[in-house]
Amino acid sequence: MSYVALYRKYRPKTFDEVVGQDIVVQILKTSVINNTFTHAYLFAGSRGTGKTSIAKIFAKTINCNSPIDGVMCEKCDNCIKLQKNDIDIIEIDAASNNGVEEIREIRSKVKLMPTIGKYKVYIIDEVHMLSVGAFNALLKTLEEPPKHVIFILATTEIQKIPLTILSRCQRFDFKKINEKSLENRLKEICEKENRLLKDDIIKTIVKLGDGSCRDAINLLDQVLSLNDDNITEEDIYNISGVVSETILFNIMKNIYNKKLPELLSEINKLFDEGKNLTSIVDGLILLVRDITINQTISNYFSDERKVKLDEFNFELEYLKKMLDILNELNEKLSKSLNQKNLLEIYLIYLTNIGNNNVNKQVEVCNQVECKNVETKEVLDQYNDNILHDNNELKKIRINNILVKADKNLLIKNLTFFDRFNDFISNKVYNGVATLLLESKLIVASQEHLMFSFVDDSLVNAFYLNMNLITDLVNQIFENQYKLIAVSEAEWKIIREKFISDKKNNVVLKYIQEPNENRDGHTETNKVEDMAVDVFGEELVEIK
Repeated sequence: MSYVALYRKYRPKTFDEVVGQDIVVQILKTSVINNTFTHAYLFAGSRGTGKTSIAKIFAKTINCNSPIDGVMCEKCDNCIKLQKNDIDIIEIDAASNNGVEEIREIRSKVKLMPTIGKYKVYIIDEVHMLSVGAFNALLKTLEEPPKHVIFILATTEIQKIPLTILSRCQRFDFKKINEKSLENRLKEICEKENRLLKDDIIKTIVKLGDGSCRDAINLLDQVLSLNDDNITEEDIYNISGVVSETILFNIMKNIYNKKLPELLSEINKLFDEGKNLTSIVDGLILLVRDITINQTISNYFSDERKVKLDEFNFELEYLKKMLDILNELNEKLSKSLNQKNLLEIYLIYLTNIGNNNVNKQVEVCNQVECKNVETKEVLDQYNDNILHDNNELKKIRINNILVKADKNLLIKNLTFFDRFNDFISNKVYNGVATLLLESKLIVASQEHLMFSFVDDSLVNAFYLNMNLITDLVNQIFENQYKLIAVSEAEWKIIREKFISDKKNNVVLKYIQEPNENRDGHTETNKVEDMAVDVFGEELVEIK
């Protein structure tokens, strides 16, 4: 006989075997006892919590001729027949059968009477995957179903279910299974499989299962396949691809101590080992949560864990920022084609945002006095729309690069851009090189370069590492440049405003930066020429 996966072998077959969903089970058993069924049920909850298993158990129980205290007898003709052939229990995966035609096919068959039992039960798994048209077709069936038909809809994303469907179903929310229940279940399986695992190993498996019985049993199955009772915690993390807590603490220490080279080296190592990068972020989020609790509630954790958490004396406001950034990163990782670069950039940002000795340029910017009224008004209009970094130096540099923009110089410098790849493995510049590879060089002059980034968080990371970035850029582009970074949203606003000013004959004038060793002269270009230099002839229509 071929091997059967443990999650299938030990899948609950009756209500009494279900783990961790006591309230749901009790309500369904009561409905069986009282013979009070509704025509549609909605089971909502995270994966591996028993939605489909309980749906099948309920479907068989309501067809039992003589249930005992709401539990199927497993001895009557219906129970025996359904064990051999569950033809009256139709399971549909909405992920692959989500069209109108599939639901119409159901509607055409619901009128047929059950072959074996009293009820024909349709279980639609991942029902949130149905198309709008399919939901509308299903709605018509739910409004007037035959008395012998019951629908059980299961979903992991309840927010995607239309209200018209929700209002016609009896809803059950499946919670994540608590650790104690999962531990007992895994120990029971180990005993039946004649295997012995240490309690700390069981606890680690349960922790990685994250409330999912199926995930925990699957991981147990992999662990037991090692045929070694002396399994270590590190073995489990290697099997699961999840990053161990020891590594997460090391990452957090490097963030806390602002050791950027060590931090990026750790990420490179994890990437080379094929670790799941999303699990790193998930782990850091949980660690931030524990650090926050540890700083606000005394004696919440065990003495051993508290000693570890006490190493991090972050300010609460910084912990909140960190959590926001990690959640944002988590959302973007699933959509990114280069997860490693994205993770590195966000960790660079995390390493810097808590630094009180941030870029000295901010202090200089506050001392700038723009004496040219006309130019200041133009700059202020730009500034109203610039996000996060509202300082005079940035405005002056934006103004000055637009005044002296040189399209030919931009084209020339673009040929140097790939050189940033040469510094990816450099211990000093690897972090900022990774950051710059996420940018676009969009404007150049003899004195300035302007880079754009997808969003503001990367712009902030740029300014927080300005000195190191300037050093690297000047090496690569073989000149002494002053740098500007903007988001794509900022650039769109600047570009549109620049073209508008050109058409209205507004002239930008060069502004001397504070402490700049210049003779104070100003230069003016024709606006039409500047627009062509910056944006190219194809983007500028001169009237």
